[in-house]
Amino acid sequence: MKRISSLVAVLLAVTLLASACGTSAPSSEPMTSSSPAKALPMKVATLAQIDAWPLVNAVQDGATDRYGLQITDKDMTIFDSGMEAVEGIPAKAFTLADIGQLPALMAASRYKAKIVGVAAEESAANAILGRADSPVFSGANKAEAVRGKTVLVTSVSSAHQLLAAWLQDLGLTEGDITIRTIEQQTAISAFEAGDGDFLVLWSPALYRALDKGFKVVKTAADLGLPSYMFYVVPEGLSADQSEAVARFLAMTDSQVANYQAGGDGIHTSVKDFFKSYAGMTISDNDVTEEINRHQLYRLDEQLALFENGSLETTLADLAEDQVANDKLAAEDVALAKENHFYLDKRFLEAARGYAK
Repeated sequence: MKRISSLVAVLLAVTLLASACGTSAPSSEPMTSSSPAKALPMKVATLAQIDAWPLVNAVQDGATDRYGLQITDKDMTIFDSGMEAVEGIPAKAFTLADIGQLPALMAASRYKAKIVGVAAEESAANAILGRADSPVFSGANKAEAVRGKTVLVTSVSSAHQLLAAWLQDLGLTEGDITIRTIEQQTAISAFEAGDGDFLVLWSPALYRALDKGFKVVKTAADLGLPSYMFYVVPEGLSADQSEAVARFLAMTDSQVANYQAGGDGIHTSVKDFFKSYAGMTISDNDVTEEINRHQLYRLDEQLALFENGSLETTLADLAEDQVANDKLAAEDVALAKENHFYLDKRFLEAARGYAK
């Protein structure tokens, strides 16, 4: 797999992608034929976190062949944050991206990208951390312990969303603190060197910070803030690409079924995944924490979220905050809202026909 951290590197792959995607006419929904004449190619963007495990495990155990997909290590690109992946959407640098809800909102609002599935809910794995001696852990007024402080956070991410919710809970705004935008691993090193007063992380970087003795101040779960990882596709996919996405969702469903069943085999597989895919060696305890902090969804569970309105409500609330803070244009959000934030359950419905 490849790790990319800039738009320039993404665009270098576009020419190759064009030849891999075929020339089928664009389709607004996936095909439902049971077996393609040949394996359908896909390029997938992910972050180095547990919701990429179903894909990676499927590639390693040969499930891609059983589901009529052509996905190899070179077809999977790891990004440091979701917004880096979003930069590749206008150029259709990949068929599908697995990204957080704030980047997904940006993709939908700016580029009419479709949200076609829910990879995970990870509110318990997004956390604000402080040093053990921070006044925020004492009996001091929490707002005053935070006012004027410096927070290290990845911009336009679930971490940034958590920071905004935490400040609101304290009766503060971003104007009451200093924000330094920084990527996850760099943030940990900087914080360890004494920079900043708080940092905001998601897993698996969270566990490295905890191993260094930093303490959790709040998680998104503590604040009742949903934190979804969404499957997102560019608008105007070809018929083959749409069918590939439906097959992908069916394939990952079979992997999630094993994940939900649990057992030592899953524990070992997840640990191996982090070492081989994310380049991280995490402890057995951290693997257990990672599994406990993430909910991965079967097809029917994803469809239920689409149909009960909870996803649209989450995105609408998030969009209002982004407009209020001048992060998104009101007219873009209005169009996205009119189109239900481009939530498209038809790919999940089609995936039922490919489930094994």
